[in-house]
Parts: sequence; C-alpha cells; structure tokens
Amino acid sequence: FHFWLPGAMAAPTPVSAYLHAAAMVKAGVYLVARLAPGFSETMFWGPLAVGIGILTMIIGGYRALKQYDLKLILAFGTVSQLGFIISIFGLGNADAAFAALALTLAHGLFKATLFLAVGIVDHNTGTRDIRRLSGLGRSMPVLATVATLAAASMAGIPPLYGFVAKESVFDALLHQGGPLAWLPVAGIVLGTGLTVAYSLRFVLGAFGRKRGMQPTACKRPSLIFLAPLLVLTAGTVVLGVLPGWWSRW
Repeated sequence: FHFWLPGAMAAPTPVSAYLHAAAMVKAGVYLVARLAPGFSETMFWGPLAVGIGILTMIIGGYRALKQYDLKLILAFGTVSQLGFIISIFGLGNADAAFAALALTLAHGLFKATLFLAVGIVDHNTGTRDIRRLSGLGRSMPVLATVATLAAASMAGIPPLYGFVAKESVFDALLHQGGPLAWLPVAGIVLGTGLTVAYSLRFVLGAFGRKRGMQPTACKRPSLIFLAPLLVLTAGTVVLGVLPGWWSRW
C-alpha cells in the first residue's frame, strides 16, 4: 500500500521532511513494532511482516531508480526503507527490535536532511529534475556536503549512523535460526544494493556535473536554510562515531 506516499510529494518540502522522515509514515512502523512481541510466535506473522517488508524494500528501491524528480527518488526510497524497517521489526526478537529502532532513528536523521536539501535545490534553482541540474556541487558546496553525508548514511557507508544501524540489522539476521534463515538475508542484501544505487543517483543527479551541460544557475543558500541540515547531519556523524553511548541510553 505504498502508492499514496510518492503521490504526497505535492506538499511543500518542509512538510515532506516532517511527514516522510519522522512522523506520519512511521505510524505503521510503530504499530508493527508494538504488535511484534505478542504476535511473532503466531504462524503467519513472520512470513507476512518479513516477506512483505523485504518485497516492499526491493520494489521501492527499483522504482526509485526510475525517477527523475529528486523528491520522487526520496519518496520511493522512503517506501523502500520503511519496508526494510518493518521486515526487521517483524522478526519479533529483542536483537531485531533493537536493530530496527536504530534503523528508525537513522532513517529520520538522513531522510529529513535529504528532503530539506531538495527544498533548497528547488527554491534556489527552480527545478528538481536531475536532467536539468548540473554542477551544483561547486556552486553550493556546504549543501552538497551535508546531502552527500546523509545519502552515504542511507547507503550504509561507515562511519555514519546508517552504517551502524545496518550492521546491527545484519548481526540480528545472522543469528536467526531455522532452515530458511538465509532468505531474509538474501532479500535485504539485494535491497541494500538498490539503496546504494539510488543514493548515488540522488547525489550525482542533484550535485554532479553533467557532460555537455552548462552549470545550473543558482544562488548559495543562507545559513538559516542550512542550519537544520547541519544539526541533523551532526547527529548522523556523532551517533555513528559514538554508537555505544546512544545504545546504552
């Protein structure tokens, strides 16, 4: 039931950052997290929650690679990441729940940063189409840096918090028992590969220099626009470097 989320991209970008990174789209994730301890021992919970979650992760990642609008790349990426989180909560044990909580926080940090970055690009250039954007990495270096760090966290690149969260996910998965325990691992590895691909598509599409295109005209964003992104990116970096402190809390 993912189709409403990309359709909601008509909202202003700060609204998208709030809804798609932190609040409304996490309501279903929260419900699954609350129900998992009670229902994980039933016959159909695991195949449904884990199976549909991983399928959603793969389909969302694949569809993100077909988009040209920066917000739609992130929207389908959100679909993919929410499927990922639900599949881990769906495992129903304590290690998986802990890993899924870390992934939920990591997603909020990097996805809010990325949506706000898109808002600045759209505001300062008048477009979100990656086919019309070129050379913004040089004209908006601070924005390009924080957006690249956020995308790297989404892709699971060390030493960022997204890497820590995904490593905890794989640790929980690899300690699962049963003859078919390899299936979720294989599905999530495939989905994670797609995550890396659409993260690159976002960064290169938004900030890379396109061959045969002149740099897109834009003005540099002011500090008041960049401040929220800097705070969120600092959280991504600090929690990645000091995960033990946050884990204990």
